[in-house]
Amino acid sequence: MGENDDSRRVDLDLLEQRRESAALKRLEHKRRVESYFSHKVNPRAFVQGDLVLKRQLLASSNLGVPKLEPNWEGPYIVREVAGPNAYYLMTFEGIQLPRTWSGDDLKKFYA
Repeated sequence: MGENDDSRRVDLDLLEQRRESAALKRLEHKRRVESYFSHKVNPRAFVQGDLVLKRQLLASSNLGVPKLEPNWEGPYIVREVAGPNAYYLMTFEGIQLPRTWSGDDLKKFYA
């Protein structure tokens, strides 16, 4: 019975080391999976003055927009960067669009 208690105490002493080792392995695995899935991601960031196309919001819904209508409209000028992935736009005539636009709904325009 004494041997069993001694081995139990050793296991309890090693328990914290095993937990730390498992936590490190979990973090390393998470880093590798994140790296695998994000290696082909091409981040889009626009700066003030860039020319962009804006996604037509009604193109994918059934609100009476014709099926062959273009999905993108513009070009627009990035007037101001409102925050991460948020932009204010304006037309070439200087008319400012009333709200911010997500970078997910914009794409770079190459003239």
